Amino acid sequence: NSVVPDIVMANTVVDAYVNCGDVDKAREIFQIMTEESDAKGDAYWPLLRPNSRTFNTILKGMAEIGDVNEAMELSKIVESKGLWDHVTTNTLVKAAVTAEEFEMAEDILSMHTASFSVDTANGRHVNHPNIEAYTELVNGYAKAGHLDKGLGMMQLMRKRGVEPNEYTYTCIVGALARSNKVRQAKKMIEYALNLNLPRKKLTPIYNAFISGLLSDNWSDNVEGQASHAASVIDALSMLQEMQDLNIRPNVVTVSVVIDGLGRCNPPRCNDAKDLVQHLEFTLRPKSGTGYTRPDVNARGISLSNRKIATALIRAYGRGNDVESAMKAFRRISVPDVVALNTLIDACCRCDQLKIALEVFGKYVSFERWNSDIPTIDSADDIAIKPDVVTYTTLISSLLQLKSKAATKRAIKMYRDMKQTWMIYPDTFLVDTILSAMISSGPIGFNDDDVRFTLTVLRDGEFLEWEGRQYERRKRAVRAILVGCSSEVWKNDEFAYGLMNEDAEDPLFKKKGWNEIDSGFRLWGSGDG
Repeated sequence: NSVVPDIVMANTVVDAYVNCGDVDKAREIFQIMTEESDAKGDAYWPLLRPNSRTFNTILKGMAEIGDVNEAMELSKIVESKGLWDHVTTNTLVKAAVTAEEFEMAEDILSMHTASFSVDTANGRHVNHPNIEAYTELVNGYAKAGHLDKGLGMMQLMRKRGVEPNEYTYTCIVGALARSNKVRQAKKMIEYALNLNLPRKKLTPIYNAFISGLLSDNWSDNVEGQASHAASVIDALSMLQEMQDLNIRPNVVTVSVVIDGLGRCNPPRCNDAKDLVQHLEFTLRPKSGTGYTRPDVNARGISLSNRKIATALIRAYGRGNDVESAMKAFRRISVPDVVALNTLIDACCRCDQLKIALEVFGKYVSFERWNSDIPTIDSADDIAIKPDVVTYTTLISSLLQLKSKAATKRAIKMYRDMKQTWMIYPDTFLVDTILSAMISSGPIGFNDDDVRFTLTVLRDGEFLEWEGRQYERRKRAVRAILVGCSSEVWKNDEFAYGLMNEDAEDPLFKKKGWNEIDSGFRLWGSGDG
């Protein structure tokens, strides 16, 4: 088509494959680019010689998958060609941190931290070229539970002239708060306030603190509840501090606080709703005359905001208030699957499975969702594509009823999930179904139960399980099949193989399944 390819085009293609997760294809193109031009016989091939951007893009792909060994080998070539730059350092550190090779990451930074000087006359904060790498390592240490090393790295980076930025502080403040090191976390916030950053850049740091504070210190016992209540007070105090310092909370801030209020015992749902309305009014921009403008939203903070409404629905579910949860959901103009799942879960928590199924039936319609001309003139027109969480919540609740009618409906939902929506189960759903189906033992385990259990077990074969978890589930199903009166499994190839995997199993010897029964066809009816 007369288009002459150049290195910009080649780099774009390599980057596209890396961004799509196809690192192997990106490597294939990169390999072609590194081959000698005379072997290709193409006049334009010299235009495709890899440059620093090409190498850094391939390193980025290796970093994403944690292939640190290949990345290190490639970095030697980069250095030998004189193409190493600060992006190379940042990307290589990311590869090492992803692979949890923290010492390797430190070695890379000790050898390749760029020299950097900045004119501070204008008072603006300018990031060091390697701040991304140092932040990556600090965050890696924090997530791995090595907070002391993360804090030590922050001290070291300062000595090397790399000043932490808002992202660095966000990582370490969140980690400290999650570890209940509240005093240290607040001290870090004080350091961040001295960076002369725009106020809006400080909001994520406060969000990290509040989120970490309310994360893992909650439980149903008295001590856990008291700890959580104290954390909620701290969180509300920090929210007030943000407003006092003119650091505007955003939707994330409010949603996290609402979730914390919802996990109190009893849930503080009214306080959560009042908080949203208060912030919606106080944060709304003022008109020129000083009056608040009711037509302008306060940075998305309102009861109709999808994230905030979803947090409220979750809180109402914990408070056994389905009616308020439904009202919160209806305020959302365009609800998504997360909001839908939260509402369904709230209904099931409150033993209102009938309402949950009605909600599912109203908003989940393949015909409307797949319509060529979607229209949303009213709530009845909204069509939401479900996900595996949607079906897991409903199927689990149906199977807990232990009735034939409920099990029949669960079986139909599972079939529709796969055949209509092309949604396949995850290990959690497979576990949920298998546990429910075999929990009552073999008595009353009829033909439909056997078929459904075998279908789900077969689907689980294609999932990634830890260790021998799948093998244990197969043995549990086999034990049920041995004891039940149904023998439909004899006409199922997968089931027959399952039943004969361990010929020395005592249960099989007792039942006499160690010998093939010539009275039925192994592969079902028919000749041959």
